Amino acid sequence: MSYHNTTTPAAARQSTTSAQGQIAPAGYHYMPDGSLMLDTEHAALYGSKIIKGFKLDTSDIKESGERRKFTVLGDKGAVFSLEIKEGVNYYNFETGLFQTTQTKLTNVSIGGNSSKGSISFPKVAAGAQYDIYLFTENNSKHAEYNEVRFPDNSIDINSTTGSNSNLIQKVIYQTLDVTLTLSSYAPNATITGVFGTQVITTSRNASTATIPFSFIVTTGTSNTLAISKQPASSDIMAFVTATPAAIPLNIEGENIYPATTAADKVVNGAVEGGATNVTMDDDFTGLWAVGDRITGNAALDARTRANPVTVTAINVGSNAKVFTMSEAIAIDDDETLSFSNRRNYRWSLDNIYGLTAGMRQLKGDLFAAQPTIKEYLVQTTVNEGQPDEYKVDNVRIPALDTLGALPVTTRDGTTKVETTVQTGIVTFSEQALVTFGGGAYAKIFSYGESEIDRLTGYDVEFTDLAVALTEITTTTTAASAGGSSTSVVIANRIGISDNISSVSGIGIDSSVANPTVASGAGSVTGAGTIVLSAAQSLESGITLTFPGAGSVATITGNIKINKAGNENVILRFDLEKFLTMQ
Repeated sequence: MSYHNTTTPAAARQSTTSAQGQIAPAGYHYMPDGSLMLDTEHAALYGSKIIKGFKLDTSDIKESGERRKFTVLGDKGAVFSLEIKEGVNYYNFETGLFQTTQTKLTNVSIGGNSSKGSISFPKVAAGAQYDIYLFTENNSKHAEYNEVRFPDNSIDINSTTGSNSNLIQKVIYQTLDVTLTLSSYAPNATITGVFGTQVITTSRNASTATIPFSFIVTTGTSNTLAISKQPASSDIMAFVTATPAAIPLNIEGENIYPATTAADKVVNGAVEGGATNVTMDDDFTGLWAVGDRITGNAALDARTRANPVTVTAINVGSNAKVFTMSEAIAIDDDETLSFSNRRNYRWSLDNIYGLTAGMRQLKGDLFAAQPTIKEYLVQTTVNEGQPDEYKVDNVRIPALDTLGALPVTTRDGTTKVETTVQTGIVTFSEQALVTFGGGAYAKIFSYGESEIDRLTGYDVEFTDLAVALTEITTTTTAASAGGSSTSVVIANRIGISDNISSVSGIGIDSSVANPTVASGAGSVTGAGTIVLSAAQSLESGITLTFPGAGSVATITGNIKINKAGNENVILRFDLEKFLTMQ
């Protein structure tokens, strides 16, 4: 590859009148040496040459580095210079390396209609930003400026073409590899234990061949797992995590204190003289919390739900029996108080980008039932039961509301990773406790390959998904009582499940079918007696196998990444879709 420097002069002076006062014919002019020249010939030789385009892949560069080709398009004879910077370092087109001494590709003349070259981007240990400057030189200029903007109205310099000056600027970011972690989850906590993982590393926006994976789920020693079905890609979850505002938003007519959560709790000592601290006979655990409405005497009860007296602090002075009221209310000794947790449907989140109606929020202890993102609607039926029956909206609140806020895309200053954020309000199908606010408690999820792509930017395909249980084996520690019995004494009952596990081994009579475990197993550990569905004649020391249930499940399959996303991501198999725990 070679580049040609040029010293093309500026346009020569021209005149329609010679030094002797002669007028040039139409379409001609005089040159400084007195010769005649066609106007069109002059323009071809000395007029402005146009740089018509700059082709360069500006997508993120992978961590290991890349060589990228570029093409400068333009008129024959157009002249340009090209400079590339990474921080304080300059790219040397001769060595293919970055250096601290300023250098660039200087005064390159386009020989035909384009000039081509390449740039070697090195492997990095941290994110990098490369600023690319294409200058016109001599009598050349860029094509007409055509500006392109992002949705947030900032200028997209990589998509913008042409220039109103002698400079076109582009930017390329180099980001570190990303990891896709496969794991598992139980949204309703019906399955507990240790959930294994498998990590796959790839470049951002890259694709992979089909990759086999395997990871295990191990439940507690007193629990057993059973397979209800084989897993499918529709059982895999993608999460979006956001932080709710500290204070929820009230909806007109919403009952934010829907139920009494602790009733008739006794006050220990009168509250007088403008005091706001209250001492109780009980401690607060499981009884009252910050945000709760307080009722119990005439003054407290007179305050409506719109203007209640609430708990503002608990465990005051490290005393679990003391709480603080939002205002001073006189309370007699031994009076009883009742508390109602505050709950709300509507919450501001720091990021609702990618959320849609119907997505699920983790229930946890903050919601009474499994919540989804859903419109809030209260209607009145007019002429109910009549042919002209119709409904009138009293209150309609959208599932999601951006309040006009646009998505904002930024890059991390260190990692150079691009993220998009859009503030807004979400409405849930269930009310959340006030303690939902102020923390990263919004964990909203959806299922399946298309939703994974939409929410994370990872286009993935899963195949050959399966789950298998590690069979339980143990030995008998005593011979069958009376020579034949349904009761069998074994060394270890971990992983065996009543009414699910079957049994096989030397001495097991399977003439009809392998017997099953009827009782004695389940939430137990260690040695003990199990009862089988049919009597057996077994010797002590016989090895028995118990398929159908176990304490270790192995999830396997294949994943193909068609396009990786921008950030590290964890995809979780919903265990409750295909496993049960006893």
